Amino acid sequence: MSAPDLRPKQKRSQETHDKFLVSLQNALKVKYFEHISIKELAEGAGVSVGTFYRRFENKEALLPLLYDAFGKELGQWIDQMESAECHTLEQQVTLLCRSTNDFLDARKSVFRTIHLNARLHSDTMFANPTLDRNEAYSRLSNLLLKFSPDNNDSVQVDLKKQQAADMAIYMLINSLLDKILYPSLTPAIACSMDQETFVTELPQMLLNYLLPSFANQ
Repeated sequence: MSAPDLRPKQKRSQETHDKFLVSLQNALKVKYFEHISIKELAEGAGVSVGTFYRRFENKEALLPLLYDAFGKELGQWIDQMESAECHTLEQQVTLLCRSTNDFLDARKSVFRTIHLNARLHSDTMFANPTLDRNEAYSRLSNLLLKFSPDNNDSVQVDLKKQQAADMAIYMLINSLLDKILYPSLTPAIACSMDQETFVTELPQMLLNYLLPSFANQ
């Protein structure tokens, strides 16, 4: 069952919502969310400030739309990852590290806004997203589990592999998050590598963690 559309049902209102979303996405390319005014959003959408307030209480009301739009792009990217041909765990991990970096880096301003405001507005930010993030992380973990040797000796062993894959995805996303969004702040400054070197070295670290857990017991 598909998630409900966060936009209004009327086509004209949908178009206005989409204009504000595009206006916000464009503004985020040059400014932080907290520095963007409603006047700028209205001008970017080609409408009046009054039109904005007839549809939204404040600019934070746009955040669920931004989160949902990001989720749609995330889902499309995961589709691409699932269709990519990798023949070894090393190839899969290397591809995931490089592609995750490129995906997030290309959407750095939007990703930063979502990351910061998700903690401030969690009650509204996550309302009925098109892509459930638990599902997204599970799909990424499954890309790694494809390369786990079959072993049905115990549920505990299977759980260990699942936990290892989940941990690898967690480490991948969170380490890149800090390196991309906050490279000059802690904890990113603990690693002196530049972003490109970091992305090159990250697969080996994850492989060193995954291989013992994936090996048959």
